[in-house]
Parts: sequence; structure tokens; C-alpha cells
Amino acid sequence: MQPPDYPRALRQISTLSARTRLADLTAQLARASGGKVLSGPFKDMILPTEASWSDGDASAKLLGVYEAELHAAVEAGLARKPDLIVNVGCAEGYYAVGLARRAQGARVVAFDIDEKAQEICRGSARTNGVAGPFEVRGLCQAADLRALVGTASSPLLVVDCEGYETTLLETAEPLAHCDLIVECHDFTDRNLTETLKGRFAGTHDIALVREGPRDPSAFPMLAKLSSFERWLMVCEWRPEVMHWLVLTSRRG
Repeated sequence: MQPPDYPRALRQISTLSARTRLADLTAQLARASGGKVLSGPFKDMILPTEASWSDGDASAKLLGVYEAELHAAVEAGLARKPDLIVNVGCAEGYYAVGLARRAQGARVVAFDIDEKAQEICRGSARTNGVAGPFEVRGLCQAADLRALVGTASSPLLVVDCEGYETTLLETAEPLAHCDLIVECHDFTDRNLTETLKGRFAGTHDIALVREGPRDPSAFPMLAKLSSFERWLMVCEWRPEVMHWLVLTSRRG
């Protein structure tokens, strides 16, 4: 008989304990903030109270530090006045609804294969009073994406689809006029990032943005928490150091 894997069991127990404590702290933060994002490009957005994926990284989103590495890319994308925003892998709608609030009048189409995520995203759009055309769909295939972007002159695409990136973004030419922010899940395919860079090298300016540090001590409302609890509040539970590709169209 194999002996118990005590290190693995201890990790599982400690992770469960940490997530239980994080749930309590997140509930306190939501009450203190009125359920609104406190900083960043989506400041004052009302977050859904439900999550479709784990806890939805709600504490980091409420603080406004979720994927903080992308704040500059989001602002740059908005500055180019997108008339269409497509979010593939929308989950609860953090990007789809957040961008819709900022790009008033732009058409927004959000995709997620999870029906619960679709429902929460629609509810978030209603709660946040998104005024422009807002649609939530299920699976997005390459042909769906091509058809969508063909209706717009300056689309902005935000893609987070757990390793499906190379299938969805199968060729760059139909997307030559699109700006893209793509989360790269290289732990599913170690050639993923290089494959995408090769495909888009002829049509886009390419920047690789790597996951960086957080400063949980920057928030006065966390000052009375322990160091461990403060770090929990900004943890995004990633399996390894992640990165994104920011692909800026050379459309001029």
C-alpha cells in the first residue's frame, strides 16, 4: 500500500483554510466598498456577488489590482476609440462590462462557454447600467470572430480562453485591423506564445506583458490585517508566472 502523500495533503488543507479566510475578508471588503471597484480602469464598477470560476478573484477586483499589469494596455486600447469590443472568456463580465462602461456607445459582445457565467455577465451589465449594445453568447469559434470584426472599423479584443487561443486566433489577416489583449496559457502548450507572435508579426506591434508584483500595503483599509491576510487579498491563484500579448494593429 502506498503511504499517504502528506506534503500534498498539507498543501490542500492549507489552501482550503486560506480560501475560507479569504472568503470572509472579501465579504468584509465588499461591504466596506459598497461592492464597487476601488481603483484602476474600472473604478466604481459594481461587481457581481456571484462567481462562475472559483471566487472570481473578487478581492483583487474590488481593490482594482486584478491583472494590474494590463491597466496601461486597457487605457491604450480605449484611447483608440473602439467601435466594437469582443471579450472571449468573459466569466462574470469584469472586462466586458468594465470596458462597456468606459467605451460608451461601443457594441460589446461577450463569450463564455459556461452558462452560469453568461447569466452573471448579463446581470452585471444590467446592474451597471451599460447603455450601449451588449450581447452575451456561448462558444466563440474562429469563424464567429471573423464575422464579428468584419462589421467594425476599430475592434478591441480581450481574449482569455484557457489554451484555446491558437485555435481561435488561427490567422492574423482577418484581424489585422483589431487591437488584441491575449492571456497566454503556455502551461497548456509551451509553443503557444511563440506561435501567436509569429502569426501576428506582420500585422501588429507586439508587446509581451509579464505578471508582476502587488503592494497590498498600499490600501489603508487593509492596514489592520496581518501580512498573510493582506497578501491573500491580492492573490490571483495562478499556476505559474503568467503573461499576456498586447497586439496593436498597424491600421494607422
